[in-house]
Amino acid sequence: RMEAVILAGGKGTRLKPYTSVFPKALVPLGDMPVLELILRQLRGCGFTRVTLAVGHLAELIEAYFGNGSKLGIELRYVFEEQPLG
Repeated sequence: RMEAVILAGGKGTRLKPYTSVFPKALVPLGDMPVLELILRQLRGCGFTRVTLAVGHLAELIEAYFGNGSKLGIELRYVFEEQPLG
């Protein structure tokens, strides 16, 4: 079983004003969010589970991806209560 951890909790300050409304992980790259592209690539390489370390606007990431079943990958979330830098 291959697993990965993705740090997706940053505020994305260099991408403002886009990241004022939604997290950096959901910024579109072409026709889908950058995090979705990464998750699809990981699945294609044989990864079955990904843990997302989320913080800034985490609820939007969780609402978009849910448990990952739509992408064929198991997603787990670890929530950063306060930015740790």
